[in-house]
Amino acid sequence: MSAAIEVLWQVLTPIFLTAGTGYLLARRLNVRSVGLGKAAFYVFTPCLLFDKFSHSNLSANDLGRLALFAVLTIAGSGLIAWTLARLLHFDRVTGAAFVLCAIAGNTGNYGLPTNQFAFGDAALEPAVIYYAMSTLILSTVGIYVASSGRQTAGQALRNVLSVPLAYAGVAGLLVWATGVAVPLPFERFAGLAGQAAIPVMLVILGMQLAGVRLRENIGQVSVAAATKLLSGPLLGLFFASLLGLSGITRQAAIVEASVPTAVLAMVLATEYDTAPSFTASVVMVSTLASLVTMTLVLIYLR
Repeated sequence: MSAAIEVLWQVLTPIFLTAGTGYLLARRLNVRSVGLGKAAFYVFTPCLLFDKFSHSNLSANDLGRLALFAVLTIAGSGLIAWTLARLLHFDRVTGAAFVLCAIAGNTGNYGLPTNQFAFGDAALEPAVIYYAMSTLILSTVGIYVASSGRQTAGQALRNVLSVPLAYAGVAGLLVWATGVAVPLPFERFAGLAGQAAIPVMLVILGMQLAGVRLRENIGQVSVAAATKLLSGPLLGLFFASLLGLSGITRQAAIVEASVPTAVLAMVLATEYDTAPSFTASVVMVSTLASLVTMTLVLIYLR
């Protein structure tokens, strides 16, 4: 019990306090998250992605194993969700939203501070690599899944090519691989804007949750939330062992795989009209339930 209280107080409470400020801004002052969300999606997050990839100190082997770990855990969660959606006879749009909720983990504004508070600054580097890979996946496969609920495959593919996240990640990888010097003003711009991504996304999380009402079928929402929160850590433990991850890298990677559904899933669901109310409900339920599941994961890993 003392371990659970320590994890809740020292690790998760600061995260929920920051998100709580966003919740109060939205509920008390009627501040909307739309403009801030677009700034995070088109500026802050791409800069964070570029900055962390281009300055990574991990070896190519470690980076490759972490990237593969991210791909396997996210794909595994998506496959489980797709199978359940078929078995439960979800319609096309709800099924697409279900899969989106499973693959869209809150690896940035939830996973990064959780890792830092739980395991220290040493956990940030592997955590950022997982976050970067998950963001790349979400900005490609996630956008395709979100838009495929109502659009053709060609239209969904065009949506993938229209956002800056994937380009920022690829550019950061190229800088890391080649050692090319980035002009100092651009390097400092990326670093400065990237620092804003995590707190801004936490505030957005609170703002978005303030507008959520559980109007959707609570049974479907609960299944989607449980799928995300249970498949992540179980797949994480399996693939971490399979790929030989150990120490702080293993801890950070499993925490990243265990996070609830991301606010970005709500953004994508709203953008492409893929059951946005259902998706918002899953984000809220999985975020609140993660107080229990993440506490258990951290106690086990520590």
